[in-house]
Amino acid sequence: MKILAIESASVTASCAVSEDFNVLGEFTLSHKKTHSEKLMPLIEELLKELEIKIQDIDVIAVSEGPGSYTGLRIGAAIAKSLAFAGNLPIVNIPTMKSLAGNVYDKEKLIVPIMDAKAGRVYAGIYKWEGEELKCVKEQFPCNIEELVDILNQYQEPVILAGDGSVSYRNIIEEKLNNKAYFTPNKFNNLNAATLCFIGCSMAKKGETITASNFKPQYLRLSQAERNKK
Repeated sequence: MKILAIESASVTASCAVSEDFNVLGEFTLSHKKTHSEKLMPLIEELLKELEIKIQDIDVIAVSEGPGSYTGLRIGAAIAKSLAFAGNLPIVNIPTMKSLAGNVYDKEKLIVPIMDAKAGRVYAGIYKWEGEELKCVKEQFPCNIEELVDILNQYQEPVILAGDGSVSYRNIIEEKLNNKAYFTPNKFNNLNAATLCFIGCSMAKKGETITASNFKPQYLRLSQAERNKK
C-alpha cells in the first residue's frame, strides 16, 4: 500500500510517501511562503524524485484539523483534488493524533498541545498500546487552565508535545499535580512522515472516507466569524 501524506495544519508544509509503514521520502518546509505557493510543488517534486505517479498511490492521508484555517483549507483542496483525479480514498487524521504520533512512550499519557494564542489551546490525550496509538480523549479546544484541570484527573504521568507545551510550560509545571515531561523541540512540529504511519494503520482497518465527504475540522470559529458573532 502506497500512501501520500499531506500536512498543512501549521506553518509547516510537509508531504511524504510510504510503502506501508516504510517512508520512501519526505519534503518539509517551514518558511514564510504560503502553503498555496509551496505545498503542491513539494508534492510534485517528491513524486518526481521517487519516480511515482499519482496512479501508483493507494491512499491519501491528510491532517483534518484543527490548525491554521488557511493551511487546512489548502491541504484539503489539494488532497481532494488528487483523490478525485486518482479515484483514491482519503484517511483524515486528527491533527492532535498526528502530533502525538511523534512521541513513542508506553509508560505515559501523551498530550499534544497546539497554541491557539491568548491562552487558548487545542489538545488531546493519547496512549500507546503495543504499536497502536489509542485515543484516551478526543481532541478538543480549551484554555490552558482548563487543560491542566483535565490532566489532573488522571493518575498517570504525562508527556507533552507541540508548541503549546513550550508556550505554557511554566503554567503546566506550576499547576499540574502529576509528573510532567516535555519532548525535545524537534518532536513539537507536525510532519507528513508521522501522517504516513498513522494513515497506514487507519487505512488497514478500513478507516477511510471519499474525497466528496472530506472536509477540515476547525473545532472553533475563525477570528472573523467570532468577531461577527
